[in-house]
Amino acid sequence: MTTEDTENKNVIFIVLDSLRKDKLSVYDDEVDFTSNIQQFAENSRVYANVTAQAPWTLPSHASIFTGQYPWDHEATHKNTHLDTKRELLAEKFQSEGYETYAITPNAWISKPMGTTKGFEYTENFLGLASYDPVQNIFESLRTRFDSIDRQTRRKIAGFLDGVFNKIGSSDICKSRETVDEVKNTLQKIDEDENFFLFTNLMTAHEPYEVGEPPREYLQKHGVEDVSSVPDSEREYFHGEHDKDDMIRAYDASVDYTDDLVGEILDCAEESNLLDNTIIVLASDHGQAVGQKGFYGHQFTVMDGVIDVPLIIQGPETDNETIDSEVELKSLYDILPNLAGIQEDSVDHEGKVKGGYERPELFINEIPKEKRSKYDNKLRYVKNNEAKMVKKVGEDNQTRFEVKYNHDSGNTDENKLRDALNQISEASDASSEEVDDEEVKQRLEDLGYM
Repeated sequence: MTTEDTENKNVIFIVLDSLRKDKLSVYDDEVDFTSNIQQFAENSRVYANVTAQAPWTLPSHASIFTGQYPWDHEATHKNTHLDTKRELLAEKFQSEGYETYAITPNAWISKPMGTTKGFEYTENFLGLASYDPVQNIFESLRTRFDSIDRQTRRKIAGFLDGVFNKIGSSDICKSRETVDEVKNTLQKIDEDENFFLFTNLMTAHEPYEVGEPPREYLQKHGVEDVSSVPDSEREYFHGEHDKDDMIRAYDASVDYTDDLVGEILDCAEESNLLDNTIIVLASDHGQAVGQKGFYGHQFTVMDGVIDVPLIIQGPETDNETIDSEVELKSLYDILPNLAGIQEDSVDHEGKVKGGYERPELFINEIPKEKRSKYDNKLRYVKNNEAKMVKKVGEDNQTRFEVKYNHDSGNTDENKLRDALNQISEASDASSEEVDDEEVKQRLEDLGYM
């Protein structure tokens, strides 16, 4: 299907991994280092109240790609890949004749994870592990883990945790390579083809080290010695760290992310794609940088982690701010609708929901004396009045926490509590471990194993 015989729009979908909404000047006037995204937003539809369905990459992306909640698609800590017969977002575009591209160093968005169905071209920067025959072998091995019980899974995770910790880290963000490949792809796009291009930039994700972001960004934000900033939750749990340096390093990473986004936007303009292209900027989740004793984005559903930015620009998209509550998973319908391949079918209930399973992959990062704080199953519901979290600890005790958005506190807590209790419980299906060594190494570097 070509632009000559259709009014369908192209899509460039940029997910800025781990980017906090309050670190963009679009949402916070005090931020002064995100000028590229600010300029982009001035001619865009800005969504002011968007909630991610999960606080980490796999379930959040799975919700975007399926339009489902984590307890429905089941790509969580228990099932560490997406296994569904549901048509994925990229498949919607592929079935309409679009050329589909996924360019990301994020190992959760790869064939072994089941998240790249519908993408004709995928680049994960995984070397030999990127080739289909290698990925097919490792994908088939996962079935051996179907019946593993929870305690055994944790022992396996503990063993892998120790092995990979000795291997050391690698350049996991690969931001320069990712942006260069995106630009190269955009420059080669045939003007007569419709395309859907997805990319995930990892720059705002820990670890924050020289190179990611580059030293000049760290120095600009006052970080002289990046060794004071933890590489992962593991290091954060087992040491003392300067919270101010952590925040400054995170700001430097966002500053760098903004410049990378600027490069992609400039390339799209120079390639004469803007007249027929929808460009989407979003985050899959935010980041805790020492707030309430949390670091990273696992283990918590605090506002800074599940409240995410969403900005959409297109030839027929009005410049406006959307204040209503929106679920990130709604992009599954919003994007095909804006592109012209699907009628609007977004169902707005007036509240948004999400959840988090027990941290099977991350459990060995948590010191035993701190597990009561971090080792929980979480469910949350938000409306324009309040947010309520249901927390189930390892002791199976259930606790509810509520936070009001306004001073009045007039919301009906019982309705929120009922909504939480009605959420379907996640499947008890066995965890399926990651088998691709290159993928496992990348996930280890990101603190996921």
